[in-house]
Amino acid sequence: MAFAYNQTTLVGRLIRDPDLKKISATVSKLYFVLAVSRGYKKEDGDTGADFIPICIWGKTAEIGMQLLKKGSPVLVSGRIQTRHYEKDQTKHFITEVIADNFQLLEKKTDSDDDDAIDTMETLTH
Repeated sequence: MAFAYNQTTLVGRLIRDPDLKKISATVSKLYFVLAVSRGYKKEDGDTGADFIPICIWGKTAEIGMQLLKKGSPVLVSGRIQTRHYEKDQTKHFITEVIADNFQLLEKKTDSDDDDAIDTMETLTH
């Protein structure tokens, strides 16, 4: 019997504004890095963090571009993916999360766009 289960859920903050790339007329890719606290303090009192690259595809990517910004607290769920490439005869490995969906963990203020709030509330997968 084979076992295969690849699912992750992360909560953290964006370290910079997300980057949206149009792959084709109908396909979009959103990329950002999520800072996730390790949940414990070191001897010097500093809490460590991991910086996890996140990739979102399709319509969810376009919605994410409207809602996410540097510092946004967000919950992301998806799967872990590894890939590699070769540059200057050196193999480089990349591990990232391919997100199926996300949830903002902070309400928009009154000064923010009301349309973005409506879009966020209707985002379900």
